[in-house]
Amino acid sequence: MVCSAPLMYLDQAEDLTCAYCRKVESGHIKCPHGHYICDVCHNRDAVRIIEDVAISAQSKDPFGISELMMSYPGLPMLGCQHAYIAGGALMAALKNKGTEGIGKEAIKEVFSRTERQAHGGYCGLTGVCGIAPAIGACFAVLTGSKCGKDEEQKITMEAATRVAGAITSLTGPSCCKAYVRTSLDVAVNYLKEGLGIELPKGETSACKYSPKHPHGCRTSRCPYFDGSALAEEHDSDVGEAILFSEKDGKTMEHKMEALIKRALELGAEKAKVIDTDTVSVNEWVRWKCLYGCPFHGKDAYHPPCAPDAESTQKVLKEYSKAILMNSSKGKALTEAAGRLEGEAYQLGYYKAFALTAITSGLAGAT
Repeated sequence: MVCSAPLMYLDQAEDLTCAYCRKVESGHIKCPHGHYICDVCHNRDAVRIIEDVAISAQSKDPFGISELMMSYPGLPMLGCQHAYIAGGALMAALKNKGTEGIGKEAIKEVFSRTERQAHGGYCGLTGVCGIAPAIGACFAVLTGSKCGKDEEQKITMEAATRVAGAITSLTGPSCCKAYVRTSLDVAVNYLKEGLGIELPKGETSACKYSPKHPHGCRTSRCPYFDGSALAEEHDSDVGEAILFSEKDGKTMEHKMEALIKRALELGAEKAKVIDTDTVSVNEWVRWKCLYGCPFHGKDAYHPPCAPDAESTQKVLKEYSKAILMNSSKGKALTEAAGRLEGEAYQLGYYKAFALTAITSGLAGAT
């Protein structure tokens, strides 16, 4: 997330300093250049989005909700954010079904409990995937399980045990997205068996994330594998924008020049500084997606999950400058924007935020 180098998994913990918040803590994962990100900083933005989707989703299908959460472009391919996805999608479905006692606060409680046991890299270090306790937290909240309870605790532990067993059969190498899908399948089956609660089981989408797996996709050994996802992706002429805010004009000018140069090095074909008050935000874009766009409600880029015009205008007023990046290589430009956001943070632009531009219709449309 800082320099995009492959991660190193240490045999023994070291004292490491978070590249973002500068907190020093004992950790097992860093990059060859020494960069380290604590769990709080690593999870912060993605977990916030996942929680928002869980609270606002209207569907009763936990599988569809989880796919929507996993489509968030800022979500890493692997990571304990997926524990929040599994638990959040299941709780959202239960809330929307009208299950007694399951509402916004219950979802937040599951997230709070998940945070205590889902830690990055610990699936390999301890053999416990954070998704298992996340699903266990769902059943605990649902049944009222706690130490000293009888049947409630048994049901909760059985749910977590079944999920852990199902995940084990998919390991080699690990894949958090496969784990989410399988854990939800196990949880939905056990909800019906153990508690008589029936949730819809929508058709699980074929996985489109195979090319992004850092350790190598299991391909045909994974029940969700879609060979077409490994085909060359089609790129279109797209742009990205990174928002900045700083008072010192001279200092900002020098830093901006360095970031423009860095944007071009990372793969942007064009890059320039613009004033944020020149950005036009219009409601018609959202309506265009609502009426006619095949991607409406399909991922985090599109309504209803994408920010509306009013909130976008409010956020833009909190920034003074933006770097506009353009390229014909969409995927590469998105990755470059993400990396530039991280590098801008290191220069003191703590509010830097990358915005991604996409096509408004089917492949090839502009």
